[in-house]
Amino acid sequence: MTIRVDLVPKPPYAHAVLTVDVFYGSAVGLLLAAGAKEVWVAKSVRAARILAEDSGLLMGEEEGLPPEGFHYGVSLQALSKLDFAGKTCVLLARALAESLEQQPLGSALAYFRNAKQAIRYAVEQQIDTVVAATQARLEPSLANTVAAGFIAKRLHQALGQWGSLQEGARLAATLLKSFPDPQESLVQSDLGKQLYRAGRSEDLALASLVSVENPLPRLKQVRVLEAQQYGLTKDRFGFCFQAG
Repeated sequence: MTIRVDLVPKPPYAHAVLTVDVFYGSAVGLLLAAGAKEVWVAKSVRAARILAEDSGLLMGEEEGLPPEGFHYGVSLQALSKLDFAGKTCVLLARALAESLEQQPLGSALAYFRNAKQAIRYAVEQQIDTVVAATQARLEPSLANTVAAGFIAKRLHQALGQWGSLQEGARLAATLLKSFPDPQESLVQSDLGKQLYRAGRSEDLALASLVSVENPLPRLKQVRVLEAQQYGLTKDRFGFCFQAG
């Protein structure tokens, strides 16, 4: 099996993929680990509110603060201390939502915290494509590329003689060598710098922990929010993840 890493998404994908997002993927995982029934990922504030409807919990940030009417921000430290048993959560994560478009059901979120489970799932399902989620405007993300290299390298090791690395995977794995401490790649990323300046270094530390989490967020449903029906400027999508 040839392992492919897309440094930016290249949809459509015919088969399930692993999408790597170090920070927002970790947030989805923490919510599921805290008992959330499902976590929806939304691209806009308006789409998030529609997906939450009457019973969903809204979480997200704009310029470091939750938008009006949102219940929580996206502090990993804060979310890890809360109980979301049986709740539907809606996470505002623009770049991640954009990266998820045209991905098949059964795809999963991967990140440092659930690396072991993600690799096991990839082997079981014969998933050979790892997609690094982008940052704003579909620009490549340093932290997500490094994490994708980490996942691809470990997947290659798990497959042994049956696996090989495509050029993008080799590039990501080579970049990984520059960051023996996973946290450093997050600290040097654009998002990491923002969090560090805001005094949220603990969030960076939590996102960089390796294989400490069991839930594997799997894509179970995609909801189309049609612009005409909901008064949006364009069609939006909601991506529903449940623990696998």
